[in-house]
Amino acid sequence: MRIESPLADMDFLVGSVVRRGDALVVTSDAASPLEATVLLSDRDAATLFAAVLKSPSALGFVLTLPFRWLRGKSGRPAAGSGARHPFDQLNKPW
Repeated sequence: MRIESPLADMDFLVGSVVRRGDALVVTSDAASPLEATVLLSDRDAATLFAAVLKSPSALGFVLTLPFRWLRGKSGRPAAGSGARHPFDQLNKPW
């Protein structure tokens, strides 16, 4: 996954997704340049789901994921598999 914002421009590698109470907890992979934990509340998940349903292109993307995954042709390399941006280590100097 690629994060692009005024504060950061880096790859975020998803390590795990688990349910904790009424939230999904997304934890970064150890190889991710940014150690992070993302909490997705039930309201956040519902908002994301509704946004995908309202966007024909996003819905098409989600519906075709299994076929593209099986063929191994996602159109571009997965985040973290290609050359890194020179600023990827900016927020992780150690």
